[in-house]
Amino acid sequence: MSAPHVSLATKLSYGIGGFGKDFNLIIVNTFLFFYYTDIAGASAYFVGLVFLGARIWDTINDPIFGYLVAKTKSRWGKYKPWILVGNILNAIALVMLFSAHLLDGTAQYVYIAVTYVIWGMCYTFCDAPFWSLIPTITLDKTERERLLPFPRIAATLGSYLASGCGIYAVNLFASGEDKGPGYIALGTIAGVLALASAIVTCIWTKQTYEDADEKKENEISLSKALKLVFKNDQFLIFLGIAISYCFATNLVNGLNLYFVKYVIGDTELFSFMMLWAGIFGVGSLFFFKQMISALSRRRLFLISMILPFIASVLLLGAANSAELQMFLIAVAGILTGLSNAVYWLIVMIMVADTVDYGDVKFGIRSESISYSLHTLVNKCSGAICSLIMGLLLTAVGYVPNVEQTEQTIQGISVTYVGISVFCLVAAVIYMRWYKLNGKGLDQIQANVDRLILERSASIIRTMLS
Repeated sequence: MSAPHVSLATKLSYGIGGFGKDFNLIIVNTFLFFYYTDIAGASAYFVGLVFLGARIWDTINDPIFGYLVAKTKSRWGKYKPWILVGNILNAIALVMLFSAHLLDGTAQYVYIAVTYVIWGMCYTFCDAPFWSLIPTITLDKTERERLLPFPRIAATLGSYLASGCGIYAVNLFASGEDKGPGYIALGTIAGVLALASAIVTCIWTKQTYEDADEKKENEISLSKALKLVFKNDQFLIFLGIAISYCFATNLVNGLNLYFVKYVIGDTELFSFMMLWAGIFGVGSLFFFKQMISALSRRRLFLISMILPFIASVLLLGAANSAELQMFLIAVAGILTGLSNAVYWLIVMIMVADTVDYGDVKFGIRSESISYSLHTLVNKCSGAICSLIMGLLLTAVGYVPNVEQTEQTIQGISVTYVGISVFCLVAAVIYMRWYKLNGKGLDQIQANVDRLILERSASIIRTMLS
């Protein structure tokens, strides 16, 4: 017996929650480092250290938060209260992030460090619980594949609206040459959108499955819960895939504005690339089921991990070919959009699959901890990439808002393409060691269904006695 059919209202309301959340994330991932160096005037090396330090703190904070969520009891369930509170705090933190230019000197550096740590914690408060809702909505893998395109379509749309329109929004609200007010407005817009979409999710998303073994999960200690998660070999392999892919794409995404502005020579071409990425990224998700049927989930996921490498090579070609520049940038945008949309959709299904695998193998579910650890991996890879960006830009003599030397341009170009090779590493890990596909996944699903029946029968027997 599988979970009931997921209603359209639940699919839509859950999907809308992904729109504002990812709009928020992309604003930070795409513009914050650039804002700190080129608008606030902070040292690239210092900013990289702050990003890394915040992620070191997250290695302690995120698993603890996942455990706290697992122990939460309320009339709205474990996850929805955190989604709402997290987005309220996150909206405030976003405005604080993009206000660093109002300070200078030591005060500015302290402010940057403190507000960035606060934002990272607030984002975890809303991100991990949001994705942890998936197994409470449905346990059926087919229903999950029908459900997940909705948040991924909305999230992808939010991502590309943020990256594609962000520059225009900044210029619209800027005060002449002073771009600071524009960035404050951008942070405010992102925060409001995230909160509004979270409210829709909390009100209208219906949860049809509350873990029958919830008491058992709540009784175990944090250390034991983490041990169980880290004994889950398929989850660990999944983390290896995520680390490699996120490391590559986060660094490439972080360098995008620098690459387009200083190597290609026109910042607005970034918006042009993101336009194509958005069209094909969002569009591909409407045909997700058809693509899986034609290629299989395994092949589709492999393709999504290879495309960023090809896109980075095409952009390097665009920087060296005036005749084909617009065409190559458009194609790079298309491949980037397809990769981002498909990868993140399948990844969220994969986390749920590894939770099922852990349930079958160890007899306990760990949604909140598993999703919080995945959020941690994404944030940590982003922080390491930010440190590398800071070190690279400092090492090659980068100076904000001036024409860069040939050495600086070559350094950015080599790193931009070279780091994308880690996407290929992720593909190799997936092909070699990840087993939750095809018949293996079907067997896990059958065992989960059996466990549901056994637990339900146990509850009935307890009630009757």
